[in-house]
Amino acid sequence: MNLVKDMCKLVANTFNLTVLLIDPDGEIMFECTQNQGSNPMYLNDKQNFFNSISFDPKEKHMCPIIGKSSFLEEYIIISVSCEDFQGTVIIGPTISYSLTVETIDGLINDARITVSREKVHHFYKRIPITKDEKLINISILVYNMLHQQLFSPETVINKNQERIRPAYDNEKQLEISNNLQAGSFHHDPLIERKVLDIIKEGRVEKLTDFFSYIHAEEAGILSRSSYLRSYKNQIIVLITLVSRAAIDGGVHHEAAFTLSDTFIQRLEETTKISEVRQLSKEILHTYTNMVFQVKNERYSKTITECTNYIYTHLYDKFNHEDIAETVDLSPKYLSTLFKKEVGVSISDYIHQAKVAEASKLLSYSNTSISEIGSLLNYSDQSYFTKVFKKYTGITPKQYREHHHLMED
Repeated sequence: MNLVKDMCKLVANTFNLTVLLIDPDGEIMFECTQNQGSNPMYLNDKQNFFNSISFDPKEKHMCPIIGKSSFLEEYIIISVSCEDFQGTVIIGPTISYSLTVETIDGLINDARITVSREKVHHFYKRIPITKDEKLINISILVYNMLHQQLFSPETVINKNQERIRPAYDNEKQLEISNNLQAGSFHHDPLIERKVLDIIKEGRVEKLTDFFSYIHAEEAGILSRSSYLRSYKNQIIVLITLVSRAAIDGGVHHEAAFTLSDTFIQRLEETTKISEVRQLSKEILHTYTNMVFQVKNERYSKTITECTNYIYTHLYDKFNHEDIAETVDLSPKYLSTLFKKEVGVSISDYIHQAKVAEASKLLSYSNTSISEIGSLLNYSDQSYFTKVFKKYTGITPKQYREHHHLMED
């Protein structure tokens, strides 16, 4: 274990992070604290710390784990094993950005313990700030040092999907406003509109992209006395927004509002941030799935397959005959069936879907109008403008002027 201890010391000195080596019985075999000290809210009790990060010293992990404590600190957890399990390396604490005074006070109030506020604030001022991308890279590096096994960043992200946001996806980062960390989820018009659109359309498969961005620590302060209360208040606003989006998507208003009452009751019964976070995901998934079911029940299986084909091939070049071939029907019969059930022709439905997609790109991106038309396989900008105006009443340029949410 001397080699492992030497590695721990090297990591601590290189990244200026506290590193602990814990044996399977929970005893500290080695520690390098970098003069940072531990969070005063653990009351110098090792078990309080273990409980906060859901750490079991006897549990062996087959990849790096990115853990988050009840007090918003982040840790890297890596098992050490040669022929048998020898213990665990814990790296941290660190945070991804500075916490506000109000947030720290809320954490202290929620903990309901006797502790020096001055010491707690001093601890959070000294704690290292490590962005998620760097934290993932450190976990990969240390795991490789200990096991000679190199994980990709994407693998670590997937293994820790419930714990970390996908920092490596530049496209998703572009979709999230730079104000997200300083503001609240529901006050960011970009992320709000995109999530509500997903719910209204019943696109269940798209939800995963946004689960990771709903973090309590990034919410606005709606209660200065309690961090947990502030987060609950944020989720009550979320419930209101998504229930309305579900109604717009075709869910009966009585069913949507009854469900919102149930979710609010469950929310008030929660006592931990992790429980609120998990409930928020359930809320989004439940409402989106309700819209999905309503939309699928509206049409026959054949027509549902057609609409799904259209939505999943918006950026591909396809025509009426391609859709007919997918459902094994003649183009002429499919045209009759589609018009009878949906109320519009297939070509109209395709144009409507593409115009809706173009509207999102005009609102959420800085992609040029000509490029948007090209992406959606319109032959030239003039034709794209003509189709867009037919279904919206205004040109793409006018639409962008009124709805653009991205900064130039």
